[in-house]
Amino acid sequence: MVYDSYEFGKYLMQLRRKDNIPMSVICDGICNVSTMSRIENGEKDVSKIVQDRLLGRLGVAPENFENMIFSDEYERWELRQNIISLIQREEMDEAEQLLEQLERSGRLFERSKSSEDSDAILELQFYLSMKAQISCYRHEDEKKLRKLYEDALRQTVTGLEAKQGYRDFFANKRLSVEEINLLIEYGRYMPEARGITFMRCIVEYIENLSLKKLAMAKVYPKAVYYLYLLEERKGISNDKKTRKLLQLVTDAIEYLRDSLRLFYLCELLDIKMQIIKKLEGTNTDRWDLMTESLDNDSLIDESYMKNYGNTMEYSPEAQYIWCRHIRAVLHDIYERCMIREDTFEYGYIYVDVEVYCIEDVIRIRRNMLNMSMAKLSEKICSERTISRIEKKAVKPQRAIVHRLFERLGLSGEFSRTEIISSDIEAQELFLKLKNHLNCGECEKVDELIDIIKNKISMDIPQNKQVIMRLDACNKRIQRKLDDALYIQNIKDALECTLPYDIAVSEGEKYLSNEEMSCMNNILVSKSENCVEVNQCFEALLRINNEREKNINNYLSMYEFTMQVIASYMGDCGKYDESDEKEFTILYSMLINRRINITAMILYCMLWNDQQRKKKKIAMHRGIAGITEYKRCIILTTFKRNVGRYNFFCNHLVNEKSRTIN
Repeated sequence: MVYDSYEFGKYLMQLRRKDNIPMSVICDGICNVSTMSRIENGEKDVSKIVQDRLLGRLGVAPENFENMIFSDEYERWELRQNIISLIQREEMDEAEQLLEQLERSGRLFERSKSSEDSDAILELQFYLSMKAQISCYRHEDEKKLRKLYEDALRQTVTGLEAKQGYRDFFANKRLSVEEINLLIEYGRYMPEARGITFMRCIVEYIENLSLKKLAMAKVYPKAVYYLYLLEERKGISNDKKTRKLLQLVTDAIEYLRDSLRLFYLCELLDIKMQIIKKLEGTNTDRWDLMTESLDNDSLIDESYMKNYGNTMEYSPEAQYIWCRHIRAVLHDIYERCMIREDTFEYGYIYVDVEVYCIEDVIRIRRNMLNMSMAKLSEKICSERTISRIEKKAVKPQRAIVHRLFERLGLSGEFSRTEIISSDIEAQELFLKLKNHLNCGECEKVDELIDIIKNKISMDIPQNKQVIMRLDACNKRIQRKLDDALYIQNIKDALECTLPYDIAVSEGEKYLSNEEMSCMNNILVSKSENCVEVNQCFEALLRINNEREKNINNYLSMYEFTMQVIASYMGDCGKYDESDEKEFTILYSMLINRRINITAMILYCMLWNDQQRKKKKIAMHRGIAGITEYKRCIILTTFKRNVGRYNFFCNHLVNEKSRTIN
C-alpha cells in the first residue's frame, strides 16, 4: 500500500469511485474540492492526520498501516497519544496539562480560523473532544458538555445548525468514526425525546454506512448503548420496542465479536440480560442458579459452543446463559488487572499505532547496518544532509527519503500495509489469505498466493518477503517442511531486506513489522537445539522490553511477538518472568479493550503454575485448572475460534479425569 503523493491520491480516488461517492462529500468540512482534486492527482502532499481523516470517511482504519512521519509532525502525534494514555489511566490533571500545551504550541484556535489549515482544524477537534472527555469524567454540567461536543463537531461536520430533520442531516454524508463518536456524545446530552430520535438516526446511519469490522465495533455498540439508556429513561412501553432493542444489542455484541474488541461489552451484556429477564420473567431465576459458580457449572463442556451463543438463532435461555458466562469471565480478568469494567473513555477512537519518526529511523537503521553517512548519501544527497537529517535540523524532500529508505532495506513508502500495492483487490485478497492461514485452510492459501503474486510486483523486496514467509508457514502446517528447512526459508525471507545476523544483534533497532514477523515465526517453531530460536528469542525480548515504554504504539505487534516470548520463557522454566510478561500483555490489551489472545494468556499462566506444582515450587495463584479451562472455553466461543476451543475442551476433559482419579 502506497500512501504518498501520486499513489496515495490514486488509492484514495479508487476507494471513492468504488463506492461512487462524490469528491465534495469526502472532503466536506476538511478542505475544498479544488484541494481534494490536487490531493487525488498527486499534486499536493498532506499530513498523516489529514490522510487518516480522508481515508476514515471511506471506511479505512489507520490501524492497518505502518506510518513514517517527519519529526515536527511526530512530536505533535506523540503529544496526542500521551494525552490519550493519561486519560486511559484516569490521570486527568496530567492529561489536561498536556492538552493545554497542545493547543498553545499549535496556536490551534488562531490557526483553525483559516479554512485551508486542515491540520489545525483536526487538531482543534481532537483538543475539544479530549476536553469534553475530561469534563465528563469530572461530572461537569451537561450543558457545558453538550456545547463542547457541538464546538468539536462544527470543526468538520457541516449543516449541524440547519433547521432540518435528522435524517436529512445524515443524508449524503460520509463521516469518520471520530465524527460519529462526537455525534453520539452530542446526542446523549439532548432532551430525552429528541435524543432518542437523534440516536435512532445515528444507529440507522451506521448500519447503512457499510463500515469495516473494526470501524463498526468502535461506534455501533456505543450508539446502541446510549440509545438504550435514553429509551429506558423515558420508559420502554411495549414488548415490540423491547424486542427491537434486544436485536440491536445482540447485533452490537456480534460486531464486537467480529473485531475482537470489548468497547461497551460489559454494559451491553448487562443490558441484554436485563431485557431477557423482562421478557422471560421468573425463568431467568433458574438460569441464574445454574450459572452461579463456574467451579460447579456443569454446562461448560465439549458441547458448549454448539449449545450456547449470543445470536438470536439460539433460545433465550442459551443467549442468557452465554451472556452471563462471558460477563463473569470478563469481571474476573478485569478484577485481576485492577481495571474498571465500564468503557468510561473513548481514547480507542484516536489511538494510532505503528507510527515512527523518519529522522530516527534513518539514524537507527544506518547504525544497525554499520553504514557510513558517506555510503548512505552516495548519489542521493550530501553527507552533510544526512548529518542534518539525523539531528532533525532539516526536513528533507520526500523523494530523497524514499531513496534513503530503499538503500536501508526499507520500503520507500511513508505508509504501508503488509503488501505494497495500490490495487484494492490485491489488498482484499491478502486479508483473505491471512484468514485462511489462521484457520489452517492450506489449499486456499496456496491458491491465493498464486493469484496475489500476479497482482503485485514481486520485484519489490517487501512483497517478496511477506509472500515467502507466509508460503513457508503454510507449507509447515502441511508438513511439507521440517523445522530446519522451515527456519531456513524464513531466514531467506528476512534477508530480502535485512541480514539475519544484524536482525538478531544487540543495540538500538528499527525493524519493520514484516521483519519482526519473520523472527517471531522462527521463535514459534520452538525447535529444540536450534541456535536461531534462542537468538530470535533474545533479540525480540530486547526490542519488546524497549517498546514497553510506549506500548500503545506497538500494541498489535507487541501482542503478536511477546506472547510467544512469554510462552517460550515458561518452556525454559522461567515461570516468574513468563507470568510478568503475560500480565503486561493482558493489562495493555484490556485497557485498550482488546481480547485477541486473552484465553492463551490465561492458559499459559495456568500452565506455569501447574509446572511449579509439579516441581514443588510455591504456586502464584492457585487457580483451579478446571475453572480456568472453562474460562478459556468461554472466551474462545466469543472469538468463534474452533481450533482453540477444541484445544481447551481436551484439556478440560483431561483435567476432570485427573481430578476424579
